[in-house]
Amino acid sequence: MNSQELKIQPIIKAQKMALLLALPSPNAKPLSFMGKSKTLFPCIINKHQKSVYDYARNNIRITNTSPNYGFKRKIGNGNRKILSIGNALQDYRQDPNIDVARKWNIWDAISLGWIVAIHLLCLFAPFTFNWAAFWVAFGLYIITGLFGVTLSYHRHLSHKIFKIPKWLEYIFAYCGVHAAQRDPIYWVSTHRYHHQFVDTEKDPHSSIRGFWFSHIGWIFDNNSTVEKCGKHNNVGDLEKQPFYKFLESTYLIHVIGLGALLYALGGFPYVVWGMGVRTVFGSHVTFLVNSASHTWGKQAWNTGDLSRNNWLVAMVTFGEGWHNNHHAFEYSARQGLEWWQIDTTWYVIRLLEAIGLATDVKLPTSAQKEKMAFNK
Repeated sequence: MNSQELKIQPIIKAQKMALLLALPSPNAKPLSFMGKSKTLFPCIINKHQKSVYDYARNNIRITNTSPNYGFKRKIGNGNRKILSIGNALQDYRQDPNIDVARKWNIWDAISLGWIVAIHLLCLFAPFTFNWAAFWVAFGLYIITGLFGVTLSYHRHLSHKIFKIPKWLEYIFAYCGVHAAQRDPIYWVSTHRYHHQFVDTEKDPHSSIRGFWFSHIGWIFDNNSTVEKCGKHNNVGDLEKQPFYKFLESTYLIHVIGLGALLYALGGFPYVVWGMGVRTVFGSHVTFLVNSASHTWGKQAWNTGDLSRNNWLVAMVTFGEGWHNNHHAFEYSARQGLEWWQIDTTWYVIRLLEAIGLATDVKLPTSAQKEKMAFNK
């Protein structure tokens, strides 16, 4: 292999993955396959199955770097055949060696039932609208999304980037339970695995598996996450606290209890808006951090992954959309590092610090920023 070939091998590898999975790469523009989205594969892997990534890596190789992007696929007698991108994907689907079966567990069924139920509730939103129900939904979105998910679950429990009194920690964590994104132990464990294996096959919501898998498909395959990463063995700090074990074992009771309380206070409109509209919106904007912020946006820092800063996601997630900033400095309490990058969660942390409730607030140093910069 000559020096020129050595130089283009990393480019070919990046293009190969990006083209097959319809993801952006540093050296190739995102392409659509035959004018249609082909990123949602009918396969959620478990221990004994081939993944789409493995299939692409082992069976298909790029033959040139021209706009035609021809592929060759290994076949039984050792010969190879040229395939277009669309044909390569079709070849994958028709491969008899690919087992697309999977095992469902109780949490997969509960997750699917919940997602379907809250989306169906939203169908009643136009017929049940009143301002009281709307403001209940908005208030709960702030309480559960800002104080619960972004401040507590993410920046405090997952990354430990500031300290607050234990009583306040538990209040914020309980707010997160009512975001209906599972209990703190599950959420934090999954997120820590995401950072440990970001944008690889072991990432629980890996973007290399396609946009819709990273957005929502991963939720319906708990077995796959456990087999790839382990069973919450990275959250010993939470598991040794009875409060978090209690929330883990009684999670559904709290979520259902909130729905019952809303019905008692305002009837069906409160349930539709407070449990349906609010939860659907809050869930999908959180999921966009996993999907859109690993697909669209700008990379300000040399993180070596697909994380992006996406201003639109940041606006609806209280600052979580500055995702490339976060992957560059996951220990930073502030994710909107520029003055113009709105980061509502950081403003709350700063307020807590100002009144003496938050201490040891971590921020990146100039040396750390220089180390992660593209032009060092």
